[in-house]
Amino acid sequence: MGKVPITVIPADLVDAYAIQALHRGDATPDQQKRALKCIAEEIAGAYRMSFDPDSARNTDFAEGSRHVGRTIANIIHADLAKLRQAEKTIAKREAEKTKVNTRRKRGDK
Repeated sequence: MGKVPITVIPADLVDAYAIQALHRGDATPDQQKRALKCIAEEIAGAYRMSFDPDSARNTDFAEGSRHVGRTIANIIHADLAKLRQAEKTIAKREAEKTKVNTRRKRGDK
């Protein structure tokens, strides 16, 4: 299989080297940060305007790309302790719903 042509090249070639190092698994901590920042902000356009007044298709495509960038940025900046607590709360609610539904099916109160 041939190589896929590059359609987006980072403005700074150092970012491209950082992305390759991240992929190989030997990126330094600074390269890891630089690569993710480049992917989320520059390549995916996390903070870029996605609207194209001349093309709904281009807007849709840009918004999809932007969504990927924003998702990466949101995960990077998320408070994981709060997410874990939210997961526990949701799991507890789901367990209670299951218990109530089981009782209803059996005719219990």
